[in-house]
Amino acid sequence: MTWLQCLKQMDVMNLVALCAATLALFLAGVLTGLKLGGGRRSSGSGYSGGSRTVRSPDLYIGNLTEDVSGEELEKQFGKFGDVKEVRMVPPRNGETKSFAFITMGSVESAQAALNGMNGRDILGRKIVVSEARSRRGGNGAPRRGAPRR
Repeated sequence: MTWLQCLKQMDVMNLVALCAATLALFLAGVLTGLKLGGGRRSSGSGYSGGSRTVRSPDLYIGNLTEDVSGEELEKQFGKFGDVKEVRMVPPRNGETKSFAFITMGSVESAQAALNGMNGRDILGRKIVVSEARSRRGGNGAPRRGAPRR
């Protein structure tokens, strides 16, 4: 029997009760942060205050102005732990945003830096901080769109 056949056989009171129960379950899920259909709710843009767990000391820093120096990033991120390396990537022709990769001394300091710096203002722009992704796919093959070496 299909849902439509079941609904046709229900009387009005049972239909109202079913709708009320469905609405109550939906609202309970919304209020507790559950998403219908399972899965996790995404934090959306990089500016959210949600904490993401990092597994690597390597961080990506985006939305930088071209005036931000490696020394400035090292100073800002050094508040959260030892900074091993800063690699600045200058903007491409005609672009005004650049980005950088920072390697922190430990995963813990990378986590603290991500939590403390994501969404912070540096020289007039809110920066985006996330865990750096490998240029290679999970099976060792280059990611689609990644330049070949």
